[in-house]
Amino acid sequence: MHEICPLRHIGTSMIYAFMPHSDHRWSHHSCASPFVYAPFLCTDAASMAQLRAWDADCMEGPEETAKGNGEGTMPATVNAEPAPAARLEAWVETLDESDVPVLARTARDVGAVTGREDASAAELAAVVLRDAPLTARVLRVANSSYYNPAAVPISTVSRAVIVLGFDTVRSICLSAAVVEALAASRPEGRVLEELARAVHAAVQAKALEEARGGARGEEVFIAALLHRLGHMVFWWRGGESAERLARALEEAGREAEPAEVERAVLGFGLDRLTAALGRSWRLGALVEAALDPGARDPAARIARGSHALVAALAHGWESPEAQAALHGLAREAGIAFERVARLARESARHAEETARALGGGALAAAVARTTCAGPEEAPASAAAPEPAAGEETAAPWVAPEPDPALQLRILRELAALLDERPNVVLMLEMVLEALHRGVGMDRALFALLTPDRRFLRAKHAVGADAETLRHAFRFPLDEPNAIVSALEAGGAVLVDPAADDAAGLTPGVLAVTGAGPFCVMPLRVGRRAIGLLYADRRPSGRPIDAESFAAFRQFGQQANLGLAALELRRRT
Repeated sequence: MHEICPLRHIGTSMIYAFMPHSDHRWSHHSCASPFVYAPFLCTDAASMAQLRAWDADCMEGPEETAKGNGEGTMPATVNAEPAPAARLEAWVETLDESDVPVLARTARDVGAVTGREDASAAELAAVVLRDAPLTARVLRVANSSYYNPAAVPISTVSRAVIVLGFDTVRSICLSAAVVEALAASRPEGRVLEELARAVHAAVQAKALEEARGGARGEEVFIAALLHRLGHMVFWWRGGESAERLARALEEAGREAEPAEVERAVLGFGLDRLTAALGRSWRLGALVEAALDPGARDPAARIARGSHALVAALAHGWESPEAQAALHGLAREAGIAFERVARLARESARHAEETARALGGGALAAAVARTTCAGPEEAPASAAAPEPAAGEETAAPWVAPEPDPALQLRILRELAALLDERPNVVLMLEMVLEALHRGVGMDRALFALLTPDRRFLRAKHAVGADAETLRHAFRFPLDEPNAIVSALEAGGAVLVDPAADDAAGLTPGVLAVTGAGPFCVMPLRVGRRAIGLLYADRRPSGRPIDAESFAAFRQFGQQANLGLAALELRRRT
């Protein structure tokens, strides 16, 4: 059984991050719920729903460890020899059954979470934090003036959800996941052009939807972003077929209708590939509606019209094509033409800024080029793009270094979280993010006791190989060991297997922690333990020095102070 193509899960309605088992069943994340023992945790409806789900999950019994099934590799060239219909089906089947190597697993998981109406902020934060480059990309966008005009400092993904809202962070994550996937291959030419058009159209569509008073700005953003997904995939992975089509389009000239050239060369238009992928990959109702020229949904028509505008801008802002596109959008939105024209120019600037935060200078320059008829009209910034600060490229995993400044910022954000919207799940996610990105721990997790208090099971983990750690971190309380004993400890404990006095390091513990040191600290409500924090540097093999352990203890204390504050608030 093939593992599903990462982009397929973008916009789906699947639950959690699915992993295939050998018997072709699908399992979701293991959970352990504090609901029975800590009712104060349910401070809002979302927390209540999630914690009830944790309870149900925990009562189902031990979760199997996901088994690999051998990841397929997408061929560099898709065979285009069969008949037209068969060609289209072959494309979709190949993408369905193969794994594109450069697409990170995070892209799949983001899509799985964001496609659910009831997805929680903590789930979204957790899947983003598994991929360091994606985390950095999301935070850059979240701190841009377009998304954060008040310039509220955002240092963690969890905080971004609080400041910007779940839907906004969801659209940022989807955008970042798509860009992250394509950026790994250093896109250029038509791939970069399609990506730039998608980002520009998405920003235009969102602005217009909000200007007309619609409540679906982020959904429209996603629909416009994925409107030409088939084009992006084709130019990215088309191989010889893409080269043949590129030559045909060049020979036909700018006056030719691209769809007609596509049908002549491939036997189908790339819009049909987008539609087929939309159905096969379940990209969402609005994404599919926007593909229909006769769609009645105003949001779908705006998403589609935004692409028409971006295409028309290749002829210049004052060209008949651009003016016609602007008039069309004004009619769709029910807004005066002058306002739409002004909004479109503002959105073009915002699109360039968003592109720079998402993909760096090259993508920002490509977006800038979509708004001019030729090089003579291009802004100076588009002539020689420079990589954005901190711009990532595909690289081996690098262990995080301690960042005292980030630690202080996250401590402030934790305090703000408790003042603004008490949510224990987000608070613990922020603590994990602090341990990983601030303290420099390779891996960190929080584990909770099952309702029957028989097992200690990991709920969320971040860092290198976090999913493997989360699946393996499960200990019965009736089998004493160094981790179970930590539940009764008065504070943080640094366990070093190399020390002469190390005790409780059973084979089960060492299978999880390895031979290196690790930190544990109980999480308590009053005098009763409900779980613990864990962190180590096993992947890098680095030691845990006294300063790092002190920082771990500080964030553990902050977590327990937060739990106490939430309990007090519940009682008053």
